[in-house]
Amino acid sequence: MLNAQNAPAASGRRVYVDAMKGLGIILVVWGHFEEYYRGTSPIFNGTFECFYLFHMAVFCMCSGLVARFNWKKMILQQVWLYLLCQAGLVLFRQQVLGEDLAASGGLLMALLVPWRHMWYLYSLIFWELTVPLLSLLRDKFRLPGKLVGLAAAVAIGLAAGMVEWPYSFNRVFCFWPFYVVGVLFREEIDVWYRASRKLLSLRVLPGIAFLAVYGFWFVSILRAPEPVYEGARIFNDVAYTDGYTMVDRAMYYLIGIATALALIAVLGNVKSFASLGKRTLPVYIMHMPAYAFLVELGTYEVAGEKGIPAVAGWVFLAAGGCICLFGTKEFAGIFNAVANLWYKALPGLFAGKADKAQSA
Repeated sequence: MLNAQNAPAASGRRVYVDAMKGLGIILVVWGHFEEYYRGTSPIFNGTFECFYLFHMAVFCMCSGLVARFNWKKMILQQVWLYLLCQAGLVLFRQQVLGEDLAASGGLLMALLVPWRHMWYLYSLIFWELTVPLLSLLRDKFRLPGKLVGLAAAVAIGLAAGMVEWPYSFNRVFCFWPFYVVGVLFREEIDVWYRASRKLLSLRVLPGIAFLAVYGFWFVSILRAPEPVYEGARIFNDVAYTDGYTMVDRAMYYLIGIATALALIAVLGNVKSFASLGKRTLPVYIMHMPAYAFLVELGTYEVAGEKGIPAVAGWVFLAAGGCICLFGTKEFAGIFNAVANLWYKALPGLFAGKADKAQSA
């Protein structure tokens, strides 16, 4: 899940995984809070398009890097948390947003099918089911197995674009290859990070490449004769249509993986990101209801009437405030306690009953 413990390393948690999660959650929240204003300014269009080229690649890869299959944990923690959050969001949608859920499939569909950002927790449940097979390919067949596994994942992700999937399965398939990279190549990525700590060139060169590529893309959007704000074809997770092709999705995989590796080398040791990365779960779950509530209140419409500087300031304050509030240790403690309620309590409960039975 989003706030799962990292795999053991020499010093406990792997700093770069937490750092990438911290960076990823900042970009996710910023992208969502800025989305309302796409089309109003080339600056907003450019930042949105650039973020969306790699931010989910980073997030999904981090989840794969720490993935360990545990069916009890999956059911008692991940499925439990998903359904609990969905139930809370159903109430939020009915009471705050005033949605007519009966008109969109009914209460059961609203509970089971992910609302907006909840697709990620939903997808993680399905992705974890593939970990035993991916681990077998990684541990038993080594590099050939890893390459075969990655090729199969990319092939499935590409083929999935030929189908209009129901129940948000389109995102389960589309983003799965990034997760697979984390599971299959965690050893190589660990080596890459350690090497980047020792060799300055492995930090400087990827950093220059990142700034050059994304700087060029950003400037191109600023100078485009027509506004670019409908979402770059390259990161679409829907079925291929209207000019969106399998080649675009393949490019998305390549760009996302390469960018994630570059950022691991350049920013993997940033402690402020790593600190936030340990508390991404409450930020991820709470930021979208907060955004929807602010839109419902009309604050985004009011800010939009004040000009670009006011809009930029509002997005910065709203997104930053959301991250600071929900990323506190107190919120993280509450969410972790709720998420682990059954997973940690039930084994102790059963053990206690067993001890009583033996003593009797």
